[in-house]
Amino acid sequence: MNSLRYQRYAKILDVILVVINILAVLFTVSVYLFSTRYIIEQELSHQLLEKLEVIPSSPDTMFWYTLVFFGLLLVVITWRHQLLVADSDYRDWMAVVEIMLLIITISSMQFSYNGLILLVFSDIFYSYTDFYSMKSQRYWAVFIVISFGVLLLSNFDLLSILIPLPSLDTYISFVPFQYQFILLFIKNGLTTINMVVFILSLVMFIMYSVSENHKIEEELRMADRANNHLEDYIALAEKMAEDRERKRIAREIHDTLGHALTGISAGIDAVLVLLDLDKEHAKRQLISVSTVVRDGIQDVRRSLEKLRPGALERGSLKEALLKLIEDYENLSKMTITLDYHWQKVDLDTAKEDLIFRLIQESVTNSLRHGHADHVEIGMYSKENNFIITINDDGIGCKNIKYGYGLTQMQERLAVIGGQIQFDSRNGFQTTVFIPKRKGEEL
Repeated sequence: MNSLRYQRYAKILDVILVVINILAVLFTVSVYLFSTRYIIEQELSHQLLEKLEVIPSSPDTMFWYTLVFFGLLLVVITWRHQLLVADSDYRDWMAVVEIMLLIITISSMQFSYNGLILLVFSDIFYSYTDFYSMKSQRYWAVFIVISFGVLLLSNFDLLSILIPLPSLDTYISFVPFQYQFILLFIKNGLTTINMVVFILSLVMFIMYSVSENHKIEEELRMADRANNHLEDYIALAEKMAEDRERKRIAREIHDTLGHALTGISAGIDAVLVLLDLDKEHAKRQLISVSTVVRDGIQDVRRSLEKLRPGALERGSLKEALLKLIEDYENLSKMTITLDYHWQKVDLDTAKEDLIFRLIQESVTNSLRHGHADHVEIGMYSKENNFIITINDDGIGCKNIKYGYGLTQMQERLAVIGGQIQFDSRNGFQTTVFIPKRKGEEL
């Protein structure tokens, strides 16, 4: 049986519970009303007062008061369900009103029927209970104990010991004998059926909640498997991209630097031969070698420029970082703030490339591994160092493992004399120190 079927059965039982309580309330007040009229017609009022410990209220007043307050109770229950769907702030106040109407309705019936407690308690409990919360699961036992405890304490037989109350059974005892059995059977039957339906409704709700919990667990397992497959695909894609980039760089070196070095080597060999034979020819050969060297340098520069981030080619470091932030925020729900204080900093191209890649790697780690919602990037200038701080609110980690990404950060910074520190006690924090060089700050 799936969760939807459990939910459907629980709703049907809730409707049955409402119907049973409507019948029970109508039965109780009708017995008071019509049995009193019968007693008056048969001139048995004196005998009734002798059997009762307290003078009863007017049966007509009891009848109409009970119907009015019970009708209001049903209206509030329906209204509060609509507020639950709309997630209104007034639903809590409506729950208080529901309990107050419950007390007034039971009191107007002189506590002859208290099954309404199960109806109201189940309605309030189902609307406030989150079964998947461990805290809420502990409240199940508390709820059951309280509901049945209040039901027991409000029982007429127990309550009449403390408070003088007119007994419905006393009224029934005055009707003809052939009707007494039917009335008592209906009275006890409605009370029993009300309790049985309440328990079945509770069981169906629990089964529905357990089924939904299993369904969510299964969906989480499927999502976890899909995530693992996706991570494998990403790793494979990164490996393929890395191989393609290596082949491209190898072709670049072969087609540019390789050819240049080959030409230089051949030119130098020719110069060595010509030095003793024809110095003027040797000089012309050296000029040719020099031209090849310059061309090779230009080819190397063009190759290196192709490796530079595209954002840095089109603007400053700050503009490139803002474009990076915009791309990440468009692709994910993560928000990134940049506190940039390097307006008067003039770094060379290599350092800008390094800093851009370092920040890019850190933001990627915050999204991929830290599952962060917010990242703060700070870029400051101190007396002897440029400082970069990257803080996220992700899950962090107990022990920092230096994989390829973190190791590459350290190695790249070491080339320019920089240092990097990591901290994962609250999210993940990265702090970078880059020593200043003369002329880098205006």
